[in-house]
Amino acid sequence: MSAVSAQTEEDEKEEEQLMQKWGERDFAEEVGIVSEFLLSKGYKIPSEKSFKQKSWDFFGIDVDSITSDCQSLLSKYDYCCFTKNGRFLLTYGETFRVSVYDRLQVILTPKQGLELLNSPDNGFSPHLIAYNKLLFNDNVDPYVKNYFLKNRASSLQEVVIYFNYETNSLLYEASLPVWDDDLRNMWHFLFYNNYQKGYRKRLLNDLYNQSGQYFISTLLKDLTKNWHAYQQGITIVGDKKIRILPISQDKALLHLIKLQSQHQDSETSLADSQHKAYQYLVNFYKIDNELEPRLKENNYYNMGLKVLTEEQKIISEDQYKLTENHYITKSNDDYINFRSEPNSKATVISKLLNNTDLIKINTQGEWLYVKLTDNPSVKGYIHLSQLEYNDNN
Repeated sequence: MSAVSAQTEEDEKEEEQLMQKWGERDFAEEVGIVSEFLLSKGYKIPSEKSFKQKSWDFFGIDVDSITSDCQSLLSKYDYCCFTKNGRFLLTYGETFRVSVYDRLQVILTPKQGLELLNSPDNGFSPHLIAYNKLLFNDNVDPYVKNYFLKNRASSLQEVVIYFNYETNSLLYEASLPVWDDDLRNMWHFLFYNNYQKGYRKRLLNDLYNQSGQYFISTLLKDLTKNWHAYQQGITIVGDKKIRILPISQDKALLHLIKLQSQHQDSETSLADSQHKAYQYLVNFYKIDNELEPRLKENNYYNMGLKVLTEEQKIISEDQYKLTENHYITKSNDDYINFRSEPNSKATVISKLLNNTDLIKINTQGEWLYVKLTDNPSVKGYIHLSQLEYNDNN
């Protein structure tokens, strides 16, 4: 290498380092601007512990593994990143501080940046406020609620499907149906971003009730195609991967098999579904020769499946225990009105105490049609603001 070439390479390296330093400086300044803005809109900066847990739950990324403050993430709409130092999500793809003047890009000053964020017609702020207050503050104030209900097919479905948000029952139920809106990244329907949470039983039940046989066959097809790939982890950004535990993968498969084994409609008999469930399972045995002994050793994880090899069918025992979604009543009062129709003026069937277990039938607007777990013949409506998902069933 000539002296000139060596000097050129050294100059280019110094220039790259300088550009990185400037970029970090500009980003830190932008984080400060956005932080000040969010605080003025009622955002509360979460503790380091809370931010770390929520980043793990929503994005599948360990904050301690981040080497730069701008950490990219997998989203439906290609957002920029979340910031470890600022502890919030940047819900835009490019900096809002770049303005064009006389055909040149000009960086806005901090004061101008705040003025832009506070201007009523900018496209950054509503998104920014609603996402961060919901995800990191668990805040569903009227502003946040109205924003997500207004943007159900885009923003709300993103936070539920991609970011696994399920805390507020009203917003979760309002995000449904989701199946025909986005069939990319199918694993989002199967697994949580935080591997410790396992597979998405609640969502699978809701998708089945929404789309039936089509949903089962589509997800089983995806599992067939990606069974070994999922075992290696799902790449989200850079070197970051979503880890899928073998037990979570097995349970997701068995849950779909169970749904298939008890499926009935005008064109499909129960016997046909039981036989089809068996064929699905046998096909997976061929894909993974360790699967059958693993399932038998663990008694099919006690998921209520009886495999009848000679008859070539699978029977779903305690048929609906796993495939029903349960809620419990939650209110600041001592009781909740159980109504005959989905409105606040309807006849009160009875008054239910807090922590009464209920089984979901369907959703009507902001009301859930349910039946009493202890007395399934009794059915009625409860407003979703007075219900909490019960994951103990």
